Amino acid sequence: MNSKQSMVDLKYIERKNREPIKVVLFCGSSGAINVLENFLLNIEQGLKVAIVVLLHRKKGTQDYLVKYLNQKICVKVLPVEHGIQIEKGIIYIIPAGYHCIMEKNRTLSLDLSEKVMFSRPSADVSLESFSFNLKEQLIAIIVSGANADGANGAKWVAKRNGKLIVQTPKEAFAKTMPSSVLEAVDRVDHIVPTNELYNTAAKYF
Repeated sequence: MNSKQSMVDLKYIERKNREPIKVVLFCGSSGAINVLENFLLNIEQGLKVAIVVLLHRKKGTQDYLVKYLNQKICVKVLPVEHGIQIEKGIIYIIPAGYHCIMEKNRTLSLDLSEKVMFSRPSADVSLESFSFNLKEQLIAIIVSGANADGANGAKWVAKRNGKLIVQTPKEAFAKTMPSSVLEAVDRVDHIVPTNELYNTAAKYF
C-alpha cells in the first residue's frame, strides 16, 4: 500500500470514528443474568446501536457467557478486548476482573486499577467514561444488584444528558443497585419492570 492510499484510509477511519454512535451500557450484578437474557432475546437483526454489558462476575465466566449468548440471540456477541473499536450492531461483554473505559476515539480499554464499590468491573467507572465521550448518545440501564455501584456513575450520565433507565427495584432480585441510583439522581428517564426494559430502551435507538 502506498503512502497516498494510507493517508486516504487514515482519513476514512478518523471520519468514521467521529460519526455519532449510540451505545447501550447495561449494568447489573446479583440477579442480573436473567434480566439480561430477557433484554437481549428481544433484539432483531439490524441492531442500530452498540450494546456493552457490564456484570459483576467471578473470573472465568467470560467465555461461557459469550458462547451462550451467541447461541441464543441473532446478533454477534464479542468479549471486550483492550483497544477494541466499538461498532453498532454488536454486543460486547466486559470480562470479569477488569474495569472498562471508553476512550475519545470510541475504543474500549481494560484497566486493572483498584476495585470501586468492591467491584471490577465497576459500573461507576464505565458510566463516567462512557458518558464523558458519548454525552446524549449514551443509554444507561441499571438493573438488579446487591451494592450501590452505579449510583455515582448515574449522576454523570444525567449531567451529560444521557438516558437513564432503571429496573423497578421492587421486582429486582437484589434491589440495592437500582434503588441506589434512584436515591442518587434527582430524575431518571424511566423506571420499568424487566419485560419493558428493551422496548423502553429501543425508543432511543
